[in-house]
Amino acid sequence: MNESFKYQAVADQRELARYLTVLAAGVEAGALPVAEGHLSFTIRPQGLTDLVVKVRRTQGRTKVSLEMSWFEGPAAEPAPP
Repeated sequence: MNESFKYQAVADQRELARYLTVLAAGVEAGALPVAEGHLSFTIRPQGLTDLVVKVRRTQGRTKVSLEMSWFEGPAAEPAPP
């Protein structure tokens, strides 16, 4: 099944920190519900996770991209303790 979700907003530092904290708590708990309008599903981070952080500065503007990916299902490797 293919599912897609994109969140986009303008936020101050406090709101940004709160959103990132919710993401981190979901990753730690192993379940993170996402919803936008009529679309909702739960992602379940598990096993080893690929993490990519990109930072780019161009003409006075800074962009940070965060990408995580993992395999889902019974074949997923367990996370290290």
